[in-house]
Amino acid sequence: MKKLLIFLALAMMIAGCSNSNDEEVTEEVSTDDETEETSSEEETDAASEVDTTDEEVENNEEADDSQSETRVGTAGQATSGDVPDLKLQVQKADEEAGVTIENNEMYSQLNEIIKADPKAGIPNDFSVFPNDIVYNEDGSTSILFFGVNRLRAPIQSIYFELTLGNQNGDYIFEGMPVTLDEEYMGIIEKDSAVPFLLDVDPEDEGIFMELTEENIDLRLDNYDLELDE
Repeated sequence: MKKLLIFLALAMMIAGCSNSNDEEVTEEVSTDDETEETSSEEETDAASEVDTTDEEVENNEEADDSQSETRVGTAGQATSGDVPDLKLQVQKADEEAGVTIENNEMYSQLNEIIKADPKAGIPNDFSVFPNDIVYNEDGSTSILFFGVNRLRAPIQSIYFELTLGNQNGDYIFEGMPVTLDEEYMGIIEKDSAVPFLLDVDPEDEGIFMELTEENIDLRLDNYDLELDE
């Protein structure tokens, strides 16, 4: 099966806490005028250093705040980190129909794919894997994707607009609305991979089969994420 490891990074950045150390300034008391003047200058220099430190802390806190927003990254290579092994998750609609990994041939095959790359995904990210072409019983054609949740919490719903094609300007999807919600997909658990299909025109099958990690153009815009916390 054609397998492209392409990732959507939804990095949940938590701003760190800034620590500041209070500086104690000790003024030496002396009857000598020169000593008093020197002590006063030292006190002024020390106060200046404290002010600079406070300003640096404030700037660092502002920088941390700017990093606390959820951001969408670019497509990139798979990175195996210190993460639990992935588990294949059955779609809620399939599960309600009695489908399991063990009694369904398609899910059994997908489970072997996940077992072959159990560390796929990037810690604290949600990743999308375009995997293969699927020929449906009604004669239509779809692309099989995996959604991999490596975020800090289960996903209740995620919406994004998908663009998929090559860097020569040949596109399969351009701003395709995609919603993976609890009603159909179920809650996407942590460290889980869930499959989903997107219908594709037969004439675009050739574009997909020619995609590589070097020429692919994958973008997800206008995302909306709801975690189950």
